[in-house]
Order: sequence, then structure tokens, then C-alpha cells
Amino acid sequence: MSAKLFNYSAKLTPCFLFLKVCIFVCGLLSGFNAKADLLSATLDYHQGHFSKAKQEFLQLAQLGNPDAIYNIAVMYLHGQGVEKNTAQAYAWFSLAADFGLIDARDTAMLIAKQTQNRQPLDDAYDALLKQLSFQWYSEQLKPELTMTPIDDAAIVRDYMVEPKYPEHAYKNGIEGWVWLEFDIDESGAVTDITIIDSNPEKTFDKAIINAVKRWHYQANKDNLPHYNRSLIYHFTTYKGKQYAQSFKSQQRQYNEKITDLIDAAEQGNAIVQYYIANWLSSDEYNATRLLKYHWQQSNASDELLLKSATNGYANSQYRIGANLLRGEYGKVEREKGLNWVLLAAQNGFAQAQYRLGRELLDKKYLDYAPNKAMKWLTAAAEQGLFSAKRELAKLLFSLDNADMPAVNRALESALADDPTHPALLLIQAKIITQKDPRAAKRIAQKALKEAKSRLWYTGNIDTFIASLP
Repeated sequence: MSAKLFNYSAKLTPCFLFLKVCIFVCGLLSGFNAKADLLSATLDYHQGHFSKAKQEFLQLAQLGNPDAIYNIAVMYLHGQGVEKNTAQAYAWFSLAADFGLIDARDTAMLIAKQTQNRQPLDDAYDALLKQLSFQWYSEQLKPELTMTPIDDAAIVRDYMVEPKYPEHAYKNGIEGWVWLEFDIDESGAVTDITIIDSNPEKTFDKAIINAVKRWHYQANKDNLPHYNRSLIYHFTTYKGKQYAQSFKSQQRQYNEKITDLIDAAEQGNAIVQYYIANWLSSDEYNATRLLKYHWQQSNASDELLLKSATNGYANSQYRIGANLLRGEYGKVEREKGLNWVLLAAQNGFAQAQYRLGRELLDKKYLDYAPNKAMKWLTAAAEQGLFSAKRELAKLLFSLDNADMPAVNRALESALADDPTHPALLLIQAKIITQKDPRAAKRIAQKALKEAKSRLWYTGNIDTFIASLP
């Protein structure tokens, strides 16, 4: 079922489609609410909260959500939450048509046919295009989802340990995934793993962390680290007898829920779209086999992720941005990637705020902006994200005429989360070098010992220790 509000007729008589609100019980999704998505906006509309609905549709329209654009046109056509305005209705229907909605094109043509003076219609459409257009969306946000991901030859994994499936999850046929990011240091070691999201929450986190921290990559020729490597690891019971048993026991339960999930996704529930996109990204889930009866296209996962992103869900916006920055859609598109990351950051997503701050500190690019980077790192640090705390401490310490009280506050906050982090201990040692070189050396040696125990790169610590008297 579509989340559009209106079906046109030859006389433009409104025919409203009341959404079936899916109150479904699903342990994987209970307790989650997406804000200002298409479904919630449409429900506000049907409950008569027109002004609120219009604001929500406008937010989604700015993301290139075609159904939201269509629904704004409906509201102008009938004077709901806005003054009735046929010219504005025509403009918004025409814009929705630009985004590929055939119903919108037909309705715009019908309005034009029934209007004696066409000029106000064209003027309204031209004015709208100065604010939002499909061309702008294509240039600034739209990824090409049919492209083959580029192969980053600079990052080659040469050692991998498979995560151990938690026994209780395997026995009970529990499937899920973990989305994490990590850095790779100069020696090729994995450092600073961050869990961004997981489903079911915390079920598989420990297993994937224990495995990934042992992975190793070939050291690159430039001896430079790599940041924010993104991975979604799927835990499935597909293989072997356990799969057959778990699928048989869960098939009825799955069938009962799948219809509700499909309806919720089609109606515009952004978080359901996000979760289904994750399920569809692997062929080995029990649920995937049933979901693929409905979403059969090869890039269904990417399409649903994009729908969720244009539907206002920050997790999906960040994922799209990270994919564009990595070249997941055929080429690296930095501007589009940063635009999506910015949207997620503005939505309050801490990992996006951190990533944006870190990207703005890369001197290779014209968008280098340390002041803006500090703003976003601070925002993420205030949400408790350790990686942001760590990077903020490093940034504050690196500045000319560094504000040492601010550096110490940031360092203290980060060390509270990881008291033996080698990079943080190194900063601490450098701060007291002039005042107490012996203490600085002790702290640096502690950092060195910890880096070795974690199998991390030690070159910068070795250099600092060698410089001490």
C-alpha cells in the first residue's frame, strides 16, 4: 500500500486512502520509533493534524522523498494545513513527477487541462525548482545503486578469524547482524572498534569484537593509517541441520510477521525499511527467503536503505554517506557522501558527527575545516562516543597555543572510558614532558607496553621515548 494521500479522478475529486496502521509484535523491532518518517506524517494527516503533517512532509521533501512531495501537492489542492492553491498543487505534483511518480504527472496534466490561464501554474513550478529540484537531488544526494563497488587495492586483509556463533543464539535459531567501524593503524592492526548498531542488541557484539580485533591488513607503502572501515557482519543459521530445524520452528512465526513488516515498509516506516534492508543484504537469513518473495530485485537492499534515508532515518543516512565515501556505488563521491553524513549528524547521530569531524580534518581535501571539525567532534563527545572523545583530545592538543585546561578536560574524559589507550597515554606524556620528563617517560613506556599488548603500531611512541633525555 502506498503512503500517498490521494488518487486523482477526472474531476479531481479526492479519494483518500486511509492507512492500515500495523500494530505488530516483533521482538526485533519493538521499542523503536522513527521520527518524522512518511508513516508518522501520514498518520498525523489522517488525524487532522495538518500543520504538523505539512512540516513533516516538507522535511522529507528536502531529502528527495517523492511521496512526501506528492502529499504536499494534495494538501495544497484541498487547502489542508495551507491555503488552497491550485498553482502550488500543480507545482508540487509536477515536482513529484520529476521524481518518477506517474500518478503525479497525470494529476498535474489534469490540473493544467482544467485551468484556463496556464501562466500562474508555470510560475509556481519555476519558483519551486529554485528551492528543490530533481537535478539538485541528483547532483547533491542521489547514489547510483546499480554500480559495482570499487576495489580498494590499498586495503588488503591478510589474516582473518571468523567470529564464533554464540552458543545460546545458535541453539535457539537466533539470527542477526552487527554493524561496526574500526581503524587500521600503520602496521595493519585493527584498532578502536566501535559498534554502531546491532540486532538483536548486544547478542553478537562480543563475538564480532573478539574476532575483528585479531584481523590484520597489509601495511601500506605510505605507512599511513586508515580510518572508519565499515562492516556489517551477518550471523545466520542457514548452513546445516540447525538451519533446517530453526527455519521449520520459526516459519509460521515468520510468515505471520513478514506481511506486517512489508506493509509497514511500504507505508513509509523508516526504521522497518532500514531493518529489512539489512536482512536483504544477506541471502542466508531465514527471514530473507520470505522477504525476497516481495523484494526480488538484486539491489533491493540498497533501494530500501535509500528509501529509509530519504525517509529521515539517521542510521540509513549515515550508511549511505559512508558507502559513497568508500566507493560502494561504483566510485568515491565525497560531496554526496558528506552531504548524507551531515544530514545524519544534524539528526543527532553521534557516529555521523564523529565521522564528519574526522573527514573535515583531512588536509588532502578542500573542505578541510578544523573549526567545524571541532564542533562536530564536541557534539559526538558530549553524547559519550569514545572515538569522538579520543579524537577531540588529539585535536585540541595539536592546535597552536593549545588551551591546556580544555586539552586536559578532553583527555580526562577519554581516559575515563579507556584508561590505558596508547594514543591518549602518549598525549598525557607529552603534556608533562617539560615539567617532569621522568614521569613523561614512565607514562610513555606504559603506552608502549599497552600498544604491544594490543598488537598496535608503536613507531610514534618509540620515537617520543627516544627523544626524551
